[in-house]
Amino acid sequence: MRDRQFTRYVQEAQTASESSTEALQRILETRLDNVIRRLHWARTIWQAHQMVSHGHFYINGRKVDRPSYRVKPGDEITVKAGDEPFVRAAIEGGENVDSKIPEWLSVNNDNLTAKVLRLPEPGEVRLPFEIDLAKVIELYTR
Repeated sequence: MRDRQFTRYVQEAQTASESSTEALQRILETRLDNVIRRLHWARTIWQAHQMVSHGHFYINGRKVDRPSYRVKPGDEITVKAGDEPFVRAAIEGGENVDSKIPEWLSVNNDNLTAKVLRLPEPGEVRLPFEIDLAKVIELYTR
């Protein structure tokens, strides 16, 4: 994600009815590339970004090739016909990753389908490091 896009996300988070930090977290967490990573259909965020850009996924039966697409509750994510072996190989390559799929997502790896059950709560977002989003927002609003 580039700086300009992140600046837009920060501005959108500031206009949200909830706290800016929670809104920014939700915006970033519901990006399609991040959701693919959370489903363990990609090993890294960069791989997920590329997989989405190359058009391997459908949302509600429509091809989506924008990593920045934000999923909504009720969205069903499926793998493009013919791309199943590629996605299965990515899943197998990431099997040693010790993290669970978030509760706001439902996945069926046998059929390679997933569903967004609800939006993530702020406490459900797991980060590999500590970050103070309030300071990040402050920096981007100067």
